Amino acid sequence: MPGRPFVVIATLVGLLATSASSASAQRRTSTTPTELEFGIDAGATFGLGDVSSVQLTLPASRFRVGFFLPNSRWSIEPATFLSWTKVEDADGVFVYDLELGALYHLAPPSDLHTTPPVSVVYVRPFVGVQGASSGGDDDNEFFMGAGLGVELPWRQSLAWRLEANTGYGFDNKAFRLGLLAGLSFFTR
Repeated sequence: MPGRPFVVIATLVGLLATSASSASAQRRTSTTPTELEFGIDAGATFGLGDVSSVQLTLPASRFRVGFFLPNSRWSIEPATFLSWTKVEDADGVFVYDLELGALYHLAPPSDLHTTPPVSVVYVRPFVGVQGASSGGDDDNEFFMGAGLGVELPWRQSLAWRLEANTGYGFDNKAFRLGLLAGLSFFTR
């Protein structure tokens, strides 16, 4: 059981890399310019279940990369948070959160680059795994959910991103409410 979180992490990283390279390959064959969305998000999550919880992470709770599918309103977006803490005379603690989302933009994402730029609303279903490992003790959980958000143009190639989401953690049987506020950088 001690190696289980690392197997889960390796599997998810492989899936994320496969989807990312697939999305990139599809983009290269398209006549539209290649565009990626790099972003960081601050987050708040409220767990409502047998054991209630609150998690606030500032200034950034995760890093994400969005791969726009050619001639589509869809993008594939892996996101991750990794942390390792070691205190003297104690075991190190490895905390991870790996997520794969698919954004459906209600308006074409290119609207962010029009003059004047237009805000773009999106829907984002997601799945993921999160957990912690310390000194042979492992605890991980599979979760899934969906979010509704908006990208608000700020400057050339930059946009604010605000999202409210809901999800469910299968291990602790907890319903979750989440808020994300982030900054996105778009490449062309």
